[in-house]
Amino acid sequence: MEIAKQVGAAGFRGLYVEANPLSPASLREAQSVVPEATFVDAGVVGPPPTGGASPTHLMLSGTAADKIATLWANTAVTPMVVGSEPGAASAAKSAFALYNKGKAALAVLAFQLAEKHGVTDALTAQQTRTDAASLKDPALPEQLRSVAWRWGPEFDELAETLDEAGLEGDAARALRQVWTKLT
Repeated sequence: MEIAKQVGAAGFRGLYVEANPLSPASLREAQSVVPEATFVDAGVVGPPPTGGASPTHLMLSGTAADKIATLWANTAVTPMVVGSEPGAASAAKSAFALYNKGKAALAVLAFQLAEKHGVTDALTAQQTRTDAASLKDPALPEQLRSVAWRWGPEFDELAETLDEAGLEGDAARALRQVWTKLT
């Protein structure tokens, strides 16, 4: 938000791309502080773009989303225009983040519970199930410690997004605590 405020205060009139994982309220606030700019909502989904098996998508929405998408054409990032109004890209990013990072938070809790009871081997043995891929590596909690500091605040935004949609924001607030305790 601080950068958006600085850009707005400078009277920027170009294309402004907001690619942070924001709730609808935070996104409206960011848009309001850059009133002279053409605002494009964006959300990054996926790992750093290395061209591997898991693609990196740049979700885009807003009146100039197509312009931004052309800048990313033929790169390791796949642009996806998901709507003409700001908010659609953030919603797409939020929906996937809730699923993907929420499942990781549940796996962390499962590993911590299994460790407390000395049954980690029994838990990892379930990895062969099609519904248990997140359980293959008991080192997952330690591996996720390096991103927990930024995933926690993202879950705050997810909670607000769910609340605004009339859904259960407390679920995201509860999962946020997993990331808080890992930091």
